[in-house]
Amino acid sequence: MMFLGLMVCAQPYIQAQETVRKSETGSDYSETSENKAWEVGIGAAGLQMTRFGVVGFYRNAEGGYNVETSKKDALFGGQLYAARELNGHFYLDIQGEVQYARDPVYGGRESRWVGMAGLGLQWRLGEYFHSPYIDPFLRVGVNYMYKNFSIAYNGIEKFDGEDMNWNFTNDYNKDGADRKHLIPVSLGAGVNMWLNDRLGLGLQAEYLLMPYKQVANAWQGSVRLMWRIGGKSKKPKPEIQYMERTVEKIVEKPVVIEKVIEKTTPGRDLWELFDDISFDFGKWTITAESMAVIDEIATLMKDNGSRKFLITGCTDAKGSPEFNHKLSEKRAAAVVDALVKKGVPATTLKSRGVGKKISYASETASDQIRRGDRKIIVEVITNMDYWNYIP
Repeated sequence: MMFLGLMVCAQPYIQAQETVRKSETGSDYSETSENKAWEVGIGAAGLQMTRFGVVGFYRNAEGGYNVETSKKDALFGGQLYAARELNGHFYLDIQGEVQYARDPVYGGRESRWVGMAGLGLQWRLGEYFHSPYIDPFLRVGVNYMYKNFSIAYNGIEKFDGEDMNWNFTNDYNKDGADRKHLIPVSLGAGVNMWLNDRLGLGLQAEYLLMPYKQVANAWQGSVRLMWRIGGKSKKPKPEIQYMERTVEKIVEKPVVIEKVIEKTTPGRDLWELFDDISFDFGKWTITAESMAVIDEIATLMKDNGSRKFLITGCTDAKGSPEFNHKLSEKRAAAVVDALVKKGVPATTLKSRGVGKKISYASETASDQIRRGDRKIIVEVITNMDYWNYIP
């Protein structure tokens, strides 16, 4: 119903475009069916659809239970595509995809596939930007989808008379139920890149909105090779250009020399400088870019030679506690060694590592968020008993 409503709303605009074409040419010209293009294509598609399951439940050597799970997010397959030009700005298309995956289950793997086909209306934007070869578009469509499997959101596992209940939820999506037969509405965008009048490459991404209360929405992306049949040429029409004779007159202009006044930037605080220290991935080698920061830190510390500085290395939550603890200790010690080489008295510096003990972001957070836990902290110690207690 949503798709039909959009088609009805778009029809007056499509007719208006035809009227503008006639008025611009000053005649009753209208494009015939031979002048309108067909597009056909074949390509690959990927579908995001999260599946979760328990694939193992058994007793371990310590007397407890081990639970093995499987979480898969993607299925991949092929796509067929055809589109018909309605006018210079709108195309009607039909697309079909089949995606496949083999998911782990109890005792092995299970073949799972998804098939989807549907109609869509594309709003081509290339002519608005006078770009015949790079043609971005927006798309809305309605589809029929069939899956040969159902997504489970809870279950009960049994072993030696013991029951284990489990539940699966989506943090940023709907969940709770599933269907094999679906009517998703697609909202998407893409771009067609034409090499010439006949051959092109198309990229498309779309959000599949499931019109059901507890069925999760999905994402789909595709890339396809396309052939264009008919339609007007994309090559620019030759234009007559009139060349004007230009007479140059040399006008001498006074040369103005600007006096450059250097502006000094205020120095940064010590803890701000420590935030800019970085290391090679998974190592305690200070990067070449950070050595300039080490120079600034050393200058500030030598100006405060009577103070005691405790340098602490921290990691994010990803990785084993043993590895993270060792890595944090090595990185803090590497900073101390670099500062001593720059002339900071070794008696004013001590280091330690805390691994991921004080990390705040979980290991499933994005790398940009977890970067806030990967740092070197500097403290000024004024309690000499505490300073002497630190090894």
